Amino acid sequence: MVNEEKLSYEEALKILSVAEVRVLGLVEKGYTSSEIADMLGNSKRTIQTHKQNICRKIGVMGRLGLQKWLWEARNGENKR
Repeated sequence: MVNEEKLSYEEALKILSVAEVRVLGLVEKGYTSSEIADMLGNSKRTIQTHKQNICRKIGVMGRLGLQKWLWEARNGENKR
């Protein structure tokens, strides 16, 4: 289930785990799940699970929803 209202970037950082914040930062830089897995020494599946958990916690659906949320966060549009 997805939250009705998306979190701001600052709010997201407060509720995400350390691993999820690390993955979010690399997603924001444009790295793929495979590249992130190699960088962090995890499996691709672990990174995909982190991404799913990030999406659930911040209230977005899927890769495109996460990219849109990151773009909005960068441009100050994720403020509640």
